[in-house]
Amino acid sequence: MKKKKKLINSQWRLSVMALAAFIGGSIGSQLIFLPDVPHLPSIYGWVTGSVLMVAANAIYVLYKKKKSNNPGNEKQNHG
Repeated sequence: MKKKKKLINSQWRLSVMALAAFIGGSIGSQLIFLPDVPHLPSIYGWVTGSVLMVAANAIYVLYKKKKSNNPGNEKQNHG
């Protein structure tokens, strides 16, 4: 029986941390500012930061997967 990968060892842990940071930051900013309506600038900032972290992690994971699937690409002769 194979053991499931834990989140600590997952390649996508940065994306999960970005989601947690967004949720925590959004709730935290609402608690600090306590307006009647959501404080949108801080929420937009957390969304932007989280999206950038997820995109960077996705690019890293996909590049790493592509590189590991084709180990001999750099030695091919194209001529």
